Amino acid sequence: MKYKILIVDDEPPARKLLSDYVSKIPDLEMAGTFKNGEEALRFLKENSVDILLLDIRMPLMTGMDLLNELSDKPLTIFITAYEEYAVKGYELDVIDYLVKPVSFERFKKAVNRAIEYLSVQVEAVESPDKLDYFFIKTDTRIVKFLYAEIQAIEAQREYVKFITPTRKVMSLVSLTGIANALPGEFVRIHRSFIINMRHIDEIQANEVVIGKDIYPISRNYREEFFKKLENRKLI
Repeated sequence: MKYKILIVDDEPPARKLLSDYVSKIPDLEMAGTFKNGEEALRFLKENSVDILLLDIRMPLMTGMDLLNELSDKPLTIFITAYEEYAVKGYELDVIDYLVKPVSFERFKKAVNRAIEYLSVQVEAVESPDKLDYFFIKTDTRIVKFLYAEIQAIEAQREYVKFITPTRKVMSLVSLTGIANALPGEFVRIHRSFIINMRHIDEIQANEVVIGKDIYPISRNYREEFFKKLENRKLI
Protein backbone atom coordinates (compact mmCIF):
# COMPACT_ATOMS: atom_id res chain seq x y z
CA MET A 1 0.00 0.00 0.00
CA LYS A 2 1.22 3.49 -0.86
CA TYR A 3 0.58 6.48 1.41
CA LYS A 4 -0.19 9.88 -0.09
CA ILE A 5 2.11 12.66 1.11
CA LEU A 6 1.79 16.43 0.66
CA ILE A 7 4.61 19.00 0.95
CA VAL A 8 3.93 22.59 2.07
CA ASP A 9 6.95 24.91 2.25
CA ASP A 10 7.49 28.45 1.01
CA GLU A 11 11.13 27.79 -0.01
CA PRO A 12 11.58 26.23 -3.51
CA PRO A 13 14.89 24.49 -2.59
CA ALA A 14 13.20 22.88 0.44
CA ARG A 15 10.29 21.63 -1.68
CA LYS A 16 12.73 20.20 -4.22
CA LEU A 17 14.82 18.43 -1.55
CA LEU A 18 11.78 16.95 0.18
CA SER A 19 10.35 15.81 -3.16
CA ASP A 20 13.63 14.04 -3.91
CA TYR A 21 13.50 12.35 -0.50
CA VAL A 22 9.90 11.22 -1.07
CA SER A 23 10.85 9.65 -4.42
CA LYS A 24 13.36 7.41 -2.63
CA ILE A 25 10.77 5.78 -0.35
CA PRO A 26 8.66 3.14 -2.20
CA ASP A 27 5.74 3.33 0.26
CA LEU A 28 5.09 7.01 -0.51
CA GLU A 29 3.08 8.58 -3.32
CA MET A 30 3.40 12.32 -3.94
CA ALA A 31 0.04 14.09 -3.68
CA GLY A 32 1.47 17.53 -4.48
CA THR A 33 3.58 20.46 -3.30
CA PHE A 34 2.44 23.93 -2.25
CA LYS A 35 4.29 27.16 -1.44
CA ASN A 36 1.85 28.46 1.19
CA GLY A 37 -0.82 27.37 3.64
CA GLU A 38 -3.75 28.94 1.82
CA GLU A 39 -3.13 26.93 -1.36
CA ALA A 40 -2.64 23.76 0.69
CA LEU A 41 -5.85 24.39 2.65
CA ARG A 42 -7.90 24.68 -0.55
CA PHE A 43 -6.41 21.40 -1.76
CA LEU A 44 -6.98 19.57 1.54
CA LYS A 45 -10.62 20.63 1.68
CA GLU A 46 -11.17 18.70 -1.54
CA ASN A 47 -8.62 15.88 -1.24
CA SER A 48 -7.36 13.47 1.40
CA VAL A 49 -3.71 12.70 2.15
CA ASP A 50 -2.10 10.42 4.71
CA ILE A 51 1.03 12.40 5.63
CA LEU A 52 1.64 16.14 5.63
CA LEU A 53 5.17 17.63 5.50
CA LEU A 54 4.58 21.12 6.80
CA ASP A 55 6.75 24.20 7.21
CA ILE A 56 5.72 26.47 10.11
CA ARG A 57 6.76 30.02 9.25
CA MET A 58 5.18 30.90 5.90
CA PRO A 59 3.55 34.05 4.50
CA LEU A 60 -0.25 34.43 4.52
CA MET A 61 -0.89 31.39 6.73
CA THR A 62 1.46 29.58 9.12
CA GLY A 63 1.66 25.82 9.31
CA MET A 64 0.00 25.91 12.73
CA ASP A 65 -2.85 28.01 11.37
CA LEU A 66 -3.32 25.49 8.57
CA LEU A 67 -3.57 22.58 10.99
CA ASN A 68 -6.09 24.43 13.12
CA GLU A 69 -8.31 24.88 10.04
CA LEU A 70 -8.44 21.13 9.27
CA SER A 71 -11.16 18.95 10.80
CA ASP A 72 -9.54 15.74 9.51
CA LYS A 73 -5.81 16.22 10.04
CA PRO A 74 -3.31 14.02 8.20
CA LEU A 75 -0.38 12.71 10.19
CA THR A 76 1.85 15.77 10.25
CA ILE A 77 5.62 16.19 10.30
CA PHE A 78 6.73 19.76 10.96
CA ILE A 79 9.86 20.81 9.06
CA THR A 80 11.28 24.19 10.03
CA ALA A 81 14.45 26.14 10.76
CA TYR A 82 13.18 27.27 14.16
CA GLU A 83 13.62 24.87 17.08
CA GLU A 84 11.57 27.05 19.45
CA TYR A 85 8.36 25.81 17.80
CA ALA A 86 8.91 22.22 18.88
CA VAL A 87 6.81 22.35 22.05
CA LYS A 88 3.91 24.08 20.30
CA GLY A 89 4.12 21.55 17.49
CA TYR A 90 3.70 18.61 19.81
CA GLU A 91 0.70 20.32 21.41
CA LEU A 92 -0.90 19.96 17.99
CA ASP A 93 -0.12 16.21 18.03
CA VAL A 94 2.31 16.23 15.13
CA ILE A 95 4.07 12.91 14.79
CA ASP A 96 7.58 14.38 14.42
CA TYR A 97 9.49 17.66 14.25
CA LEU A 98 12.45 18.10 11.92
CA VAL A 99 14.86 21.05 11.97
CA LYS A 100 16.41 22.24 8.70
CA PRO A 101 18.68 21.25 7.13
CA VAL A 102 17.16 17.75 7.20
CA SER A 103 19.24 14.74 6.29
CA PHE A 104 17.67 11.89 4.35
CA GLU A 105 18.21 9.45 7.23
CA ARG A 106 16.38 11.73 9.68
CA PHE A 107 13.62 12.30 7.13
CA LYS A 108 13.28 8.57 6.54
CA LYS A 109 13.04 7.88 10.27
CA ALA A 110 10.20 10.40 10.67
CA VAL A 111 8.29 9.10 7.64
CA ASN A 112 8.70 5.47 8.73
CA ARG A 113 7.24 6.42 12.10
CA ALA A 114 4.20 7.84 10.32
CA ILE A 115 3.86 4.79 8.06
CA GLU A 116 4.07 2.46 11.04
CA TYR A 117 1.38 4.46 12.82
CA LEU A 118 -0.90 4.33 9.79
CA SER A 119 -0.38 0.61 9.29
CA VAL A 120 -1.47 -0.30 12.84
CA GLN A 121 -4.47 2.00 13.15
CA VAL A 122 -6.77 -0.90 12.44
CA GLU A 123 -5.22 -4.09 13.79
CA ALA A 124 -6.29 -7.23 11.96
CA VAL A 125 -4.32 -10.28 10.88
CA GLU A 126 -6.48 -10.85 7.80
CA SER A 127 -8.52 -8.79 5.38
CA PRO A 128 -11.36 -6.98 7.15
CA ASP A 129 -13.76 -8.60 4.67
CA LYS A 130 -12.96 -11.96 6.33
CA LEU A 131 -13.04 -10.82 9.95
CA ASP A 132 -16.08 -9.48 11.78
CA TYR A 133 -14.14 -7.36 14.28
CA PHE A 134 -11.14 -5.06 14.71
CA PHE A 135 -9.26 -3.26 17.48
CA ILE A 136 -8.67 0.47 17.95
CA LYS A 137 -6.22 2.14 20.34
CA THR A 138 -7.49 4.90 22.60
CA ASP A 139 -5.40 6.91 25.06
CA THR A 140 -5.47 4.21 27.73
CA ARG A 141 -7.16 1.17 26.20
CA ILE A 142 -7.40 -1.09 23.18
CA VAL A 143 -11.08 -1.38 22.27
CA LYS A 144 -12.72 -4.15 20.25
CA PHE A 145 -15.49 -3.35 17.75
CA LEU A 146 -17.66 -5.53 15.56
CA TYR A 147 -17.87 -4.08 12.07
CA ALA A 148 -21.63 -4.71 12.08
CA GLU A 149 -22.23 -2.58 15.21
CA ILE A 150 -20.63 0.60 13.89
CA GLN A 151 -23.15 3.12 12.59
CA ALA A 152 -20.78 5.92 11.65
CA ILE A 153 -17.25 7.23 12.08
CA GLU A 154 -16.70 10.95 12.53
CA ALA A 155 -13.54 13.08 12.32
CA GLN A 156 -13.23 15.61 15.15
CA ARG A 157 -10.06 17.65 14.65
CA GLU A 158 -7.15 15.25 15.29
CA TYR A 159 -9.44 12.54 16.72
CA VAL A 160 -11.91 10.10 15.20
CA LYS A 161 -15.15 9.10 16.93
CA PHE A 162 -16.54 5.56 16.46
CA ILE A 163 -20.32 5.61 16.90
CA THR A 164 -22.46 2.56 17.75
CA PRO A 165 -26.01 2.38 19.19
CA THR A 166 -24.59 1.99 22.70
CA ARG A 167 -21.24 3.84 22.83
CA LYS A 168 -19.01 6.49 21.31
CA VAL A 169 -15.23 5.98 21.45
CA MET A 170 -12.56 8.54 20.54
CA SER A 171 -9.18 7.58 19.09
CA LEU A 172 -6.19 9.59 17.84
CA VAL A 173 -6.18 8.20 14.29
CA SER A 174 -6.64 9.43 10.72
CA LEU A 175 -10.08 9.12 9.10
CA THR A 176 -8.35 8.47 5.76
CA GLY A 177 -6.33 5.61 7.24
CA ILE A 178 -9.48 4.11 8.75
CA ALA A 179 -11.37 4.43 5.44
CA ASN A 180 -8.68 2.44 3.63
CA ALA A 181 -9.06 -0.47 6.06
CA LEU A 182 -12.85 -0.82 6.23
CA PRO A 183 -14.93 -3.47 4.38
CA GLY A 184 -17.36 -2.75 1.57
CA GLU A 185 -20.48 -1.80 3.53
CA PHE A 186 -18.74 1.35 4.74
CA VAL A 187 -18.71 4.43 2.52
CA ARG A 188 -17.32 7.90 2.98
CA ILE A 189 -20.00 10.55 2.41
CA HIS A 190 -18.11 13.64 3.63
CA ARG A 191 -14.59 14.66 4.60
CA SER A 192 -15.65 14.20 8.21
CA PHE A 193 -18.00 11.20 8.00
CA ILE A 194 -17.96 7.52 7.09
CA ILE A 195 -21.25 5.65 7.46
CA ASN A 196 -22.18 1.96 7.58
CA MET A 197 -24.81 1.32 4.93
CA ARG A 198 -26.32 -1.48 7.04
CA HIS A 199 -27.60 1.12 9.50
CA ILE A 200 -29.16 3.63 7.08
CA ASP A 201 -32.81 4.37 7.91
CA GLU A 202 -33.49 7.03 5.29
CA ILE A 203 -31.82 9.24 2.70
CA GLN A 204 -33.25 12.74 2.47
CA ALA A 205 -31.86 14.86 -0.35
CA ASN A 206 -28.21 15.34 0.68
CA GLU A 207 -28.45 13.74 4.12
CA VAL A 208 -28.31 10.23 5.55
CA VAL A 209 -30.49 9.42 8.55
CA ILE A 210 -29.28 6.79 11.02
CA GLY A 211 -31.47 6.60 14.09
CA LYS A 212 -31.70 10.11 15.53
CA ASP A 213 -28.52 11.26 13.79
CA ILE A 214 -28.29 13.05 10.44
CA TYR A 215 -25.09 13.00 8.35
CA PRO A 216 -24.44 15.32 5.36
CA ILE A 217 -23.49 14.00 1.93
CA SER A 218 -20.91 16.30 0.39
CA ARG A 219 -20.57 16.95 -3.34
CA ASN A 220 -17.16 15.27 -3.55
CA TYR A 221 -18.40 11.94 -2.18
CA ARG A 222 -21.96 11.95 -3.54
CA GLU A 223 -21.28 9.97 -6.72
CA GLU A 224 -19.47 7.12 -4.95
CA PHE A 225 -22.16 6.90 -2.28
CA PHE A 226 -25.09 6.69 -4.70
CA LYS A 227 -23.22 4.20 -6.86
CA LYS A 228 -22.93 1.89 -3.85
CA LEU A 229 -26.54 2.55 -2.94
CA GLU A 230 -27.72 1.61 -6.44
CA ASN A 231 -26.17 -1.84 -6.03
CA ARG A 232 -28.31 -2.45 -2.95
CA LYS A 233 -31.66 -1.21 -4.23
CA LEU A 234 -34.43 -3.70 -5.03
CA ILE A 235 -36.31 -1.40 -7.41
